[in-house]
Amino acid sequence: MYGKLWSFVNHYIDADHALAVYLPILIVGWTIIGTLFGLGVCSAIRIDLIQSLADILCAGGYAGIFLGLFGGILYLYRK
Repeated sequence: MYGKLWSFVNHYIDADHALAVYLPILIVGWTIIGTLFGLGVCSAIRIDLIQSLADILCAGGYAGIFLGLFGGILYLYRK
């Protein structure tokens, strides 16, 4: 996934700005995925979504930071 997104960004963005576009896309994408996953789990086990909304958003933010930012940096470092 990281490689395909990097290729996509490099195809449409010049090399000077590709990194500035790549990492925010990863962070936002993983944050959305983590938040939707948290909403799905809370809905599946019948937890009140309003009461656990802060926890869900916090978990989504951590997913964005760890998987998005650090994962993207590690991918680029290996490449």
